[in-house]
Amino acid sequence: MSALLLEPSAPARTGLKLLDELLRDQQQLTAVEQFARHHECDSLPDQEKYYRNLIPLTAPRDGEQYAFEVDLDSCSGCKACVVACHNLNGLEEDETWRSVGLLSGGSAELPVIQHVTSACHHCLEPACLHGCPVNAYVKDPATGIVKHLDDQCIGCQYCILKCPYDVPKYSHSKGIVRKCDMCQNRLAVGEAPACVQSCPNGAIRITLVNKQAIIEESEANQFLPGAAAPSYTLPTTTFKTRRPLPRNLLPADYYAASPQHAHWPLVLMLVLTQMSVGTFVVEQLLGRVLAVNGQETIEQTRAVHLIAAFALGMLGMGASLFHLGRPLFAFRAVIGLLTSWLSREIVCFGAFAALASLYAALPWLSVWNINISRGANDLLGWSVVATGLTGVFCSVMVYDSTRRPLWHWSRTGLRFLLTGALLGIPTSLLIAFVAAAFTESLSVPQIMTDYGRNLCGILALVAVVKLLFEASLFSHLLSRRLTPLKRTAMLTTGELARRTSQRFLCGVAGGIALPGFLFLAPLLDPQQTLSTQFIAVAMVLALGICFLGEVLERYLFFSAVIAPKMPGTPAA
Repeated sequence: MSALLLEPSAPARTGLKLLDELLRDQQQLTAVEQFARHHECDSLPDQEKYYRNLIPLTAPRDGEQYAFEVDLDSCSGCKACVVACHNLNGLEEDETWRSVGLLSGGSAELPVIQHVTSACHHCLEPACLHGCPVNAYVKDPATGIVKHLDDQCIGCQYCILKCPYDVPKYSHSKGIVRKCDMCQNRLAVGEAPACVQSCPNGAIRITLVNKQAIIEESEANQFLPGAAAPSYTLPTTTFKTRRPLPRNLLPADYYAASPQHAHWPLVLMLVLTQMSVGTFVVEQLLGRVLAVNGQETIEQTRAVHLIAAFALGMLGMGASLFHLGRPLFAFRAVIGLLTSWLSREIVCFGAFAALASLYAALPWLSVWNINISRGANDLLGWSVVATGLTGVFCSVMVYDSTRRPLWHWSRTGLRFLLTGALLGIPTSLLIAFVAAAFTESLSVPQIMTDYGRNLCGILALVAVVKLLFEASLFSHLLSRRLTPLKRTAMLTTGELARRTSQRFLCGVAGGIALPGFLFLAPLLDPQQTLSTQFIAVAMVLALGICFLGEVLERYLFFSAVIAPKMPGTPAA
């Protein structure tokens, strides 16, 4: 042995040392030798041999990202992927990040059913990311995986409304939203995601997709039967099949429609904030358009008017906090101002609240002998109206940006503006009546003569327009196609028929009958004078019934909307 060490080898004679030779030999190991050494060191997961060919061998290059690829021909609908995802990610009992749906079609002679497994599509333009008010979503620039930052989330659930594939899931126990992250920690060390490992048929795999190719393919606007068009978010999941799919292939739950979450805190927030804005608008218009002879009357009721309008707005914004899973972190909601309409809504209503508080305090400054010029007062008043209407506009866009037909800006905008008028008018009148009860120089009959009767006529007209507009939805029942608006009409006349009837009954009684009577009574019998008590009670009832009607309308706004999603299974 010593002789061998002393005798120089051929490489040594050319200047190479023994260590250099050994390193060179290691680099020239055959594939079999490298494979054996890997397993000797236990550096690979136990199940690697089953899924190694189902994940990429290299990381994404420039212009590429990871994506799911589903072989529809291999998917049997066994839901092993659902169970594995649930168990390996430690999800709650009713929480699922991956689901299996069913497509059906064909003919009586040749029926076709197709199981479809799906999870987050890690879109190129994620709607959840752009809509989040706290920037709780990030898209990894290296892998393309859309990740959710649990610590940043405030549980507003807006991403659930934004995603057209029903991917984010809300955890009631944690107060946050969570979603599939493609098991990025496993993928980073060469281990397949839970769903890929568990599929007995190898129907799910991770591939590398070219981003530009995804954009070009989205032009055809074809993704999966029954799913939302890909042009909105550019999903990267690929569904492959070697069989021609029938043209009438539809989700098995295509003809089913069930009520959505009512979001009661949002119902109250929308109704109360629009009621507040409407009351401020009426206050500004009264002295300039409606009150020809009642300027003095308006000035005497103005202090109470502004305080009440401000209080309504604060109640509405306070109600919205109950919608958050983590309300203590609500201050983060302005972070997404550049991309999220929800952040813009919060900022606008915040400005509205600040200006409204100052405006409401102006009439009371005279107690300290502080007087504000008429011009400054008018400027502040119109600033309150402008920020309030801007906030309502942002509310409209919050729902329009979800791409749901029922929430289109034209429909939603008209609903919200008419709600402001329908509640702002009787609120203003009732506030004036309350002020009259504490002011000797004012009386309810005087208010009605000056401008109250005209307001009652306008209120009845607004109610007629709003109810006719809402009833126009029922015309979609005549459509031959089962559009989302037709499904909404079917829900409101079917499972939600009771609430729909109550809503229209309230609208007719509170918005048309009572104010209509107060408007027409002097015309029908000029000699008859309505008592103060009767007028006050009638207005209280009108406002209360109108408010209940608008709450029911907003309940239907959320409950009867048809949410886009991936194909599901028929109800049991």
